[in-house]
Amino acid sequence: MSNIIVSYKPARKTRAGFFLLPLSLKIVDNRGIMKKIATLGLMVSSTDSEYEKEIIEGISSYCTKYNQKLIIFSGRSLSWPYGWEYQKTAIYEHIHKGTIDALIVASGTLCNYIEEDLFKEWIKKFEPLPIVSIAIPLKGIPSIVVDNQTGLRTLLVHLFTTHGCKRFGVLTGPEDNSEAQKRMEVFNSFLKEHSLDEKDQTIFKGAFTPESCHESLKPWLDTHTPNFKALVCMNDSMASAALQILKAKGYRVPEDIIVTGFDDIVRSRFENPTLTTVTQDLIVQGTLAASMAHSLIKGEKVKPLTPLLTRPLYRQSCGCIGKEELSQRHVAYQENNEYIDFDAHAFFELSTRLFRNQDDLIHLREYLSNMIAIVSVGDLLDRLPRSLRLLGIETCALVLFEKEIPFERDGQFKLPSVANLVLRFDKYDSKEGTGKAISFDPRSSLLPSNIFSSRPYNLVTTSLFHREVQLGYLVWEPGNCDPSISETISVQLSSTIRAALLFEAKQEAEARLHLALKDLEHYNTTLHSISRTDELTSLYNRRGFITLGQESMDLAMLMEKQGLVVFADMDGLKAINDTWGHEAGDRAIIAMSIALKKTFRRMDIVARMGGDEFAIVALDIPKEFVKTLRERLDTILEEYNQKSGEPFKLSLSLGAIEFSGRQNQKLEELLSLADSVLYEEKKQKRARRGL
Repeated sequence: MSNIIVSYKPARKTRAGFFLLPLSLKIVDNRGIMKKIATLGLMVSSTDSEYEKEIIEGISSYCTKYNQKLIIFSGRSLSWPYGWEYQKTAIYEHIHKGTIDALIVASGTLCNYIEEDLFKEWIKKFEPLPIVSIAIPLKGIPSIVVDNQTGLRTLLVHLFTTHGCKRFGVLTGPEDNSEAQKRMEVFNSFLKEHSLDEKDQTIFKGAFTPESCHESLKPWLDTHTPNFKALVCMNDSMASAALQILKAKGYRVPEDIIVTGFDDIVRSRFENPTLTTVTQDLIVQGTLAASMAHSLIKGEKVKPLTPLLTRPLYRQSCGCIGKEELSQRHVAYQENNEYIDFDAHAFFELSTRLFRNQDDLIHLREYLSNMIAIVSVGDLLDRLPRSLRLLGIETCALVLFEKEIPFERDGQFKLPSVANLVLRFDKYDSKEGTGKAISFDPRSSLLPSNIFSSRPYNLVTTSLFHREVQLGYLVWEPGNCDPSISETISVQLSSTIRAALLFEAKQEAEARLHLALKDLEHYNTTLHSISRTDELTSLYNRRGFITLGQESMDLAMLMEKQGLVVFADMDGLKAINDTWGHEAGDRAIIAMSIALKKTFRRMDIVARMGGDEFAIVALDIPKEFVKTLRERLDTILEEYNQKSGEPFKLSLSLGAIEFSGRQNQKLEELLSLADSVLYEEKKQKRARRGL
């Protein structure tokens, strides 16, 4: 049985020397090293944020000490709103009993963009795996939670009593995040306790990211002069961004505005000025989580809730550390009247890391130079091992799916039944897997068995994708390079793989496309000489659609691809014209054309055939996808109907016919068939309405 002993003690110096270690942690294993090597899984939004770096360090240290394996699933927060990186969440589909023995969830960052109740429901999919949560308490799951009240309340009282702050700016966290909500509850309670008017406070909407600070604080400062004395940021990442923004605007910290954060990430100790913050020892949280997960694997009971205290650390950004204190080597001040002193050893460690990062950037440049010359997948597999080893990555596996898998932003990704391990190398095994690809079922295991030498290891895995399609995934053992370098490599590698696949496909299809390209040149010349655009909607008109649509179908036939011909009809346009006039009817037609363009892809051909009729040719889409298209269109129309302010409601009936590249088919004939399907849908709608 393992015993966990947690105690509080004052400390001037820690392993980094720049922050207070509020907890001492001892893990005593009465039975010694376990015979079975367990595999812990860690689900994080990224591996290169300072918050998650320290959690990872705690978990990794535990796994190293007790000879456990660790697999980190780096996959972004659920419902990630920026760019295409929502695709990274596909890596979470590998989390199951076939891959790991227990799961640790960094829930505080994973649910930044999703309602907490939905996140709690989503996490159930990983049962019956033993699960431990860090930050957010999850029902039925052992959770490590931070006392957001004590440290933040003490900090606010300090700003009020010591620095005379009565007007505050507050940069919040995500509105659906329970930690952010609790921190705002502390702030609102503080205002009431000290009879401070809420109207005198300025609230900025944040999301625990530097980007959210730039989106809210920076535009406000362009048009306002701050009337607050202190800017309280609900985490250090936003506080660091706020320091940069204020400095660029000519404000001095702390002379003009005090800035505070929350978390005490490493960066906060080296900002200029150093950041006053609230410490919630992240390394201890990671170590505790790993110990609890290990205990669950062994069938031992753990506490359902483990709370950890927080406390403020006062540095230069509030003025509590000045030149006099710095001259005495004091770098932070805490409530018990003790100073935390400068640690030269920790400083030299940081300096070494800085120069190593500079070396990594040089190696990254060489890596990118090697990748520029890649023209095929075979070429990539030859060059990649040496290129990654430049960056200290000496154990790696590359898995590609047999074909690209679409993964829409609001869709649900499902692993295919077959994937190919196309490359693997291991610093403890001289055999490199650069020969024939190994096919396996990724739904059962992350990698084929015995790919890496039998030993405890720490692995990171992340999805490889391009825009809306999944290509595969990368698994590697971190070397000495900074995690941000590794994350950058995975993004770049996706682009290289996609380009190589396209190049190979181009070579294979070149002979068949030669004749088609000649025809396309002729068709393009003809199309440019005629009008093919609908004046009202800017969609293709009937002539442009028939010509270009048939051309696209002919090309699909040459390449033996399939697709859809869709015929659509607006519901009730005549009633709109009769009731509200033809101008309203024109607005309805335009709105419908916009909805169709949003529903279909840029490569699809969307046209207004006349009146209330529309048609679409969509290549490389099977008939089974029609339901998804309908649902997507209905969602877009429902949103329009709710927000447009128009007196009418938009709806659309459609019929779809699939065509195959294995037989010659005429577009106009398919349109007629699609119209028949449309007629049946209209008939069913009238029947449901009792007409």
